[in-house]
Amino acid sequence: MKLATTTVTFSGCIEETEVIPEPESLHNNTTNISAVNLVPTPKIENGLEIHIVSFSSLYMRDNRDEESREWTYNLSEWYYAAYNLSITNNGSDTIDFKANDLHLRAGDQLFNTTTRRLHNSSLLEVLEDLGNENRIEYMALSLSPGQTVNGSVVFCVDSLYDRSFLLIYNATPVTSASFEESLEALEAAERFDYSRVFGIPPYSSPRYTDLYEPDPAAHPFIWVNWVNRSVFEFYKTADFEEVQNALPDNIPLTEIRYAIKVMPERNLTVVSGNRLLVIDDSGAELINKSRSRGIAILRNRTYESQPEWAIKIPQMSISDAIIVQISFEGTCGWGMAMRLSYTNQDVILDDELNMMLARYYDSKFIS
Repeated sequence: MKLATTTVTFSGCIEETEVIPEPESLHNNTTNISAVNLVPTPKIENGLEIHIVSFSSLYMRDNRDEESREWTYNLSEWYYAAYNLSITNNGSDTIDFKANDLHLRAGDQLFNTTTRRLHNSSLLEVLEDLGNENRIEYMALSLSPGQTVNGSVVFCVDSLYDRSFLLIYNATPVTSASFEESLEALEAAERFDYSRVFGIPPYSSPRYTDLYEPDPAAHPFIWVNWVNRSVFEFYKTADFEEVQNALPDNIPLTEIRYAIKVMPERNLTVVSGNRLLVIDDSGAELINKSRSRGIAILRNRTYESQPEWAIKIPQMSISDAIIVQISFEGTCGWGMAMRLSYTNQDVILDDELNMMLARYYDSKFIS
């Protein structure tokens, strides 16, 4: 059989046939900012203060045709940036906060907010947390003097995060030194080789159990144990090739979800016990995870790896710590022969970007 296919991989959030209806087009979501002048004042107008509580970057891709409900060669992909914000009126008058005045600068583009709802899954902790947050885009905010409102704002962008990302309200940048350092921690967590702290390779399969290098012959039946950027990039490429090499009557489903979240510097207390419970110095609960496959703790300059059946976390205090959380889904296959792999990680870094504690939890299925 002679196979001829034409495949287009779309970047950004909009393709020729829109997968999830949204009122604005990509052209309306972005603006060339060469003529935009940013005012370098450190305070927002009229006593309004905006603080970044956390930042998330998301990648989602699948080959599902929404009309036919069948799998195709065409891969649709979406990138999002989400900011959880604390907005306070420190002025003496009521302030009407407008989500439409929030923009995200990325390189030479300016992205508007989007009201598109994000994919949510109880198996992906970062996405589940985002789904539980209030969306500022859905609210009309009129802040009285002294009032504070928390919520998230989402931008449909063209790539995963980079250091050029800059949140802007009207013409004023919303940033801080601690947030800039948190992006460095995010990059460090994505580059880290977790095999040496968890004591397991990144991949596993029914045939070989654990693998440091994935076996192409066993693909797509290779699960992920833990995830970093290189593991995500492997699946992004390998699942694409699996689809492109399939016969027209045997195209596999492929879905990838990769979500990373960072919380800027906090003074943290890790509570002793057999679950990962982390609070900040105000008593706010930042992490509460009862399920773990393993936890690694830095003690005396070496990592102590604790498997799920023997987890005993000591009491720890970490000043100016940064939390990074990563969730990954890699699904590929055909009906009753499909690999489903889900992984969640929590990483705590100190102010010198040393990884102080890491936890992972994975779920593996073959349908």
